[in-house]
Amino acid sequence: MVQTYSYNYPWKKLPFELYPRVMREYLDHGVDTFVLTFELVLEMMKNPERLEAMRKLTREMGVRFVSVHAPCGRPYDINIPEKEQQPIMVQAHIRCMEIAAEFGSQTYTVHVGAAHYCHDHHPLAPLRENAHRTLEKLLPEAERIGIIIAVENSFEPPNTPQEVLGIITPFLSSKNIGVCYDTGHANVMAPAPWKKMESYEPYMARAWWEGLVQEPNALLILHEHVVTTHIHDNNGYGDLHAMPFDGTINWSELMPQLRACPRMLEFQTEICFDTGTNWAGRLMAPVGGYSITRQIETFRKLGFK
Repeated sequence: MVQTYSYNYPWKKLPFELYPRVMREYLDHGVDTFVLTFELVLEMMKNPERLEAMRKLTREMGVRFVSVHAPCGRPYDINIPEKEQQPIMVQAHIRCMEIAAEFGSQTYTVHVGAAHYCHDHHPLAPLRENAHRTLEKLLPEAERIGIIIAVENSFEPPNTPQEVLGIITPFLSSKNIGVCYDTGHANVMAPAPWKKMESYEPYMARAWWEGLVQEPNALLILHEHVVTTHIHDNNGYGDLHAMPFDGTINWSELMPQLRACPRMLEFQTEICFDTGTNWAGRLMAPVGGYSITRQIETFRKLGFK
């Protein structure tokens, strides 16, 4: 099975006129495959002119967007409880899957959703049922379009590895359902001898308001169903989206395990280029942020092409 590699970039922080310059920088390093970020695919869904401009630009530059992160957050998470919003959410995902497939994406990574449990304290059972109902509607469309819905593990109770496994299990007769394994999210939740519970970022206590439970063996739980992966690092306490080797993940141990996943199709970078502090804590990039050159050089150490 041929495994592909795609690089993320914060496109929405730039005016569209500068996209060719960034693409040229990557091309001069031998990189022509990218992640279609959720901001980009959402904008193309809402704005036909931007969709046509992106079609034209990718043809002219000779680049491909071989993986996509679906729109996420309260309006787009697949477990949302608001009945009036659910059909709107489903139709948005269907259209975004169509756009993603047109641009060359093999997979469509979705969030289960955390806000309604973590902030509104909705119980898990009905949220899980909502996610099942959403997938019942989305999966036939994914089969029609020819894209794999990849449900992502995260670091809150509604999207633990066990929850993700339970959400996809009723649909495993279809080849169009799978998992996006997020390395950074798993690292936040993994136990380690050096970890102190009081050192977790404040968000984690709010998310785990019934008590934080660390999660060993995330990859072992999801191994059979992983079709794509988000690769980034952190300090074990917050979702910092740091460059590999800047955090605490053992990459020499993890990468062979990821490559051995029987359904693995692609590897995606998912670093935060910014410096300073955000909701997840103090970011790990140097002053001025990560550069494209460092991103490419670092991920080539991991075997990216």
